[in-house]
Amino acid sequence: MKISNLLYMGALSTLALMSCTNNDDNSEWYGSEGIVFTTAIQSRVSGNTWNANDEVGIYMMNAGSGIEAATAQNKKYIAQTNGTLTAAPGNGIYLPESGNVDFIAYYPYTTSVSGNKLAVNVSDQSNPAAIDLIYSNGTKGVAATTATTISLGFTHQLTKVTLNVTKDETIETLNGLGVNIKGISTEGEFNLADGTLTATAGTNNKDVAMYIDAQGTTATATAIILPTAASTDQTSLNLTFNLNGQSFTHTISDASIFEKGTNVSFNAKLSINNGKPVVTVGNATINNWTEKPGGDINVDFDGGTQPGGETVVLDESFATGQGSFTIDNKQLPNGEGSFVWNLGSFNDDKFMKASAYIGGTKYASESWLVSPLVDLSQATTATLTFDHAHNCAGTAEEEFTLWATETSADNWQQLTIDKYGSGFKFTTATIDLSAYAGKTIKFAFKYVSTTDAAGTWEIKNVKVIANGKGGGTVDPEPEPEPGINLLTNPGFEDWTSELPTAWDNATYNTGEIVKETSIKHGGNNSLRQTSASGTNKIQQEVAITAGKKYRISYWFLDNDTKASSRYWFAMVGSDGKTINDINKQIQQSDYSADNAEWQQVTIEFTAPAGTVKMRYEVRTYRNMDSNEAGGYIYYDDMELVEIQ
Repeated sequence: MKISNLLYMGALSTLALMSCTNNDDNSEWYGSEGIVFTTAIQSRVSGNTWNANDEVGIYMMNAGSGIEAATAQNKKYIAQTNGTLTAAPGNGIYLPESGNVDFIAYYPYTTSVSGNKLAVNVSDQSNPAAIDLIYSNGTKGVAATTATTISLGFTHQLTKVTLNVTKDETIETLNGLGVNIKGISTEGEFNLADGTLTATAGTNNKDVAMYIDAQGTTATATAIILPTAASTDQTSLNLTFNLNGQSFTHTISDASIFEKGTNVSFNAKLSINNGKPVVTVGNATINNWTEKPGGDINVDFDGGTQPGGETVVLDESFATGQGSFTIDNKQLPNGEGSFVWNLGSFNDDKFMKASAYIGGTKYASESWLVSPLVDLSQATTATLTFDHAHNCAGTAEEEFTLWATETSADNWQQLTIDKYGSGFKFTTATIDLSAYAGKTIKFAFKYVSTTDAAGTWEIKNVKVIANGKGGGTVDPEPEPEPGINLLTNPGFEDWTSELPTAWDNATYNTGEIVKETSIKHGGNNSLRQTSASGTNKIQQEVAITAGKKYRISYWFLDNDTKASSRYWFAMVGSDGKTINDINKQIQQSDYSADNAEWQQVTIEFTAPAGTVKMRYEVRTYRNMDSNEAGGYIYYDDMELVEIQ
């Protein structure tokens, strides 16, 4: 049986403060500081990613309501170098309890938004990134039940002009070159509601000095300008090249080519002919201002080319979760329902964390955090780096190890981690992967523990850089598309006088059951069940097919010392008798522990031969240690789907 993310504990342990007896305290899970947005900028004039601390403004509104009715207005989010946007203090955006929402975002952030309009000014090109207007208005209809990491797709709203300048032998060097664009509109107003840009009257005859990168024999001049459509009187573009006291001039007669979101480039050659400066400018090359096809700025953050022929093949910070990594549990520390790897945090730092120290007890375990496929087929050399910290290990070099295998054969080989550090102090490990150049591989962080030593291992900022062309990560096989939820009334939205519809068989739904409207995971209601001296149940019978694969999931809240919960599903044959072939997978031995957050159970199973239906059943119990009863368990958002 495969248990997928067996039990998501919304407030489980994170980081020990230099203590082996407290390494499950001080939890801080993602979402507590609002939504985290994922995106990356791959085509800025200066640099190819977000600069650290770039500021983005974000609006959230009820789906279809428009920015004028935004429930979160111009919240400041800070760009991280891994491509995520996180809220500035006091600016977190939180999904509502129900319904759908839309998002609008822009860069660069400003507090001076008037009537949902921003002022645009491109007169100063000395810092192109600061004037590069980037806009997102395509993230719509996001459900309130969506995880708190949401992807934004940005597009450029201005025009990039690039001049690739060379010289002939009549000119000694291009160092000191200056290029001016003459007589253009430099200011405008951008409407965040619909993405329209209008030039400001009276600013249509300004000169702009382009941003210059001169390297002796070659130079690149770049500028960000208002697109032609923003100003009706811009019919041509005049260029002046200034070098060693001489001026070279050229007119681009057709300004209509400067459309928003395009990179318009020219090759220009300077020379001296009979003592006179001459510039020859070729035809325009017009491309979408993006390094990825499709028009949107890269939102996948799957690497970018670095100087010196290096390629970022894999870049995963673990700032919002395990990302494209998978978890292979060889031995769980406390039976089914527990886990080893999870998202950890301390203060504002996020990482993947492994621990088998639970409730003051050390458990034996083995779990692998496995990378996606890494394509080094065209690389000549490659290097893996990551930051990691640990504490409370017996022998860290034996319990926290790194392994790799070629994907053509399952032949895992241990790699040497050069640095381990101590006492939860992060250190950077560097591993040479050149032995795998020309191949496709995956690697894994292997955690093991015993009843004598159950340390904690934390990992972040995993990066693979290849010299040569590199390949990037390989898309994994797509997850199976889920089918229709086979349960009726899975969110307990519909009720009879006493019980929820389809869960209304009083024989199998026992104890005090109440419709709860204030404490819920999704929708308008949850089901609250009171514990008693015996076992209380909620159950629904559903027809399923033998040999088919299914997924079960549900959410529950146990934050009451007088109650506990566990699942107790059953397969039933045509004779009405239970089929016990997979009971160990679908019936829980342990009882739930108190937790202030909603928890999710997810199980995947294959229905055994002879199965005609399933009894979908969860149970509520008293406190099994103290025998106290009269506490509450809340249930919501049940699911049973066939996996195609």
